[in-house]
Amino acid sequence: MWSIGDAPAQQVATTFYEYLFSHHGETSGSFFDGSLSAVALHYAAQQLRLNLDESGYALLTWIPFVHFGL
Repeated sequence: MWSIGDAPAQQVATTFYEYLFSHHGETSGSFFDGSLSAVALHYAAQQLRLNLDESGYALLTWIPFVHFGL
């Protein structure tokens, strides 16, 4: 497990849930579509990356949020 900073974690979590709840029910008709979780995490991590520079510190800030798998 990677350690993460409080501010980046809050930003990723907020962006993640905002994405999920703003893209709800488009195909399933429900309020929450869990099948978009990977897309939401990708989007949230990407938004964090866009707010950072190209330094090694920035890399260590966003890399704990990458997702591999199904």
